[in-house]
Amino acid sequence: MKKTIGWLLLLASIAAQAQTKDLQILDEVVAVVGENVILKSELETEYAQAKKQMNFYEGDLKCEILNQLVIQKLYLHKGEVDSTYAEAARVDEEVNRRIQYYASQIGGEARLEQYLGKSVDEYKAQMRPKIEEQIITQKVQQGLVADVKASPTDVRLFFADIPMDSLPNFGKEVEFALVSMKPKPSEFAKQYAYETLEKLREDIISGRYSFDFAAKSNSDDKGTSVNGGELGYFARGQMVSAFERTAFKLKKDSISEIIETEFGYHIIQVIDRKGEKVNARHILIKPLIVPSDLVALKEQMTTLISAVQNDSLTLCQVARKYSSDAQTKDNCGFYADPSTGSQQVPVAALPPLIAAKAESMQPGDFSQPAKFSDVDGSEGYRFFYLRKVVPAHKANLKDDYQKIQTLATEKKQETVINDWVEGFKGEVYVWIDEKYVNCSELEGWKGLSNN
Repeated sequence: MKKTIGWLLLLASIAAQAQTKDLQILDEVVAVVGENVILKSELETEYAQAKKQMNFYEGDLKCEILNQLVIQKLYLHKGEVDSTYAEAARVDEEVNRRIQYYASQIGGEARLEQYLGKSVDEYKAQMRPKIEEQIITQKVQQGLVADVKASPTDVRLFFADIPMDSLPNFGKEVEFALVSMKPKPSEFAKQYAYETLEKLREDIISGRYSFDFAAKSNSDDKGTSVNGGELGYFARGQMVSAFERTAFKLKKDSISEIIETEFGYHIIQVIDRKGEKVNARHILIKPLIVPSDLVALKEQMTTLISAVQNDSLTLCQVARKYSSDAQTKDNCGFYADPSTGSQQVPVAALPPLIAAKAESMQPGDFSQPAKFSDVDGSEGYRFFYLRKVVPAHKANLKDDYQKIQTLATEKKQETVINDWVEGFKGEVYVWIDEKYVNCSELEGWKGLSNN
């Protein structure tokens, strides 16, 4: 049921954004901040989305949304004064990220275009101005609070102001690390894979096999081999760099030289180009991992665990140099709370199998190396380390300092932002439609000399 609701909200969000431009035909201005206008369609779109996401709001939700839109336009005016702009590459990246997410959720770009009733390129052009505004707004906000931090005194005073009966309860938390490693193929295996692909390439060029047939019969990328190696259209930034560089340089229908990536050896054939996207097919040959490679990896991991226990290596050194787990390797192997960066994380927030492992260990324990299979079917070994356990408890400064510091910093930054709005709004032309004059949420904009 939750998945269904999430799906409906996603569709509603896409539809609302897609319809905004069309709504402007019958639009009217509801507010002006400097040279930035707020249209009724913009207010109605934001209001419709907020109603779907909020079960209850004490007050007039539409008035509060208009208040927030006025503040956003104030940020934009500040951006114009300070010549703050959104870099085209960053806008493109965010536009493409959203399109990729929407397409992945709805079943591909073709279905997204069908749902929108317009091409992806048309939708991108429609999205760009809004995303540019969002990036400028973020830059202005970040500039205002960049140097605002909560000192230890601020943290203590913030915590002291929280009534005892309002202190949150935290579940069991742990400081828990993971190091995962995958075996490296032998030089013989790499050479054999290279020569295998080299022979396939020669056979395709000579016309003995079609690329499609060779991919179906030989490629180790089982997700694409059934389609003759076809990957579908992709833009820059979606593939690993060596693969992407080759694909975007390659002429249509020609066969690339052999390239090496972290996945193995590839040859590529470009099928078509559409704007800044390429549709290509590839053949992947992976160097073979044999049982002796896994045995050697397990022995290496056992040696590394002993080195950490004997203090000849640190866990941080081992994780950064050897771990293949992208989520933890740059944090000395430890899981982190995404909101605070703290290495103290709720057990309930860990993946179920990882949480079960944490529950079975004692502080100071290293697990034995255990074999695991990755989502791509590759195998490796991993071990865990439990540094600390914090039982379920009511919030306190000793166990939860980083969480409380984050909250105190956010509160201090909010005060700085509010003070800035109060000081800056008097220097800017602000007009709000009289239909909203009785909104208590807009009280702060009344009585301005320029209103």
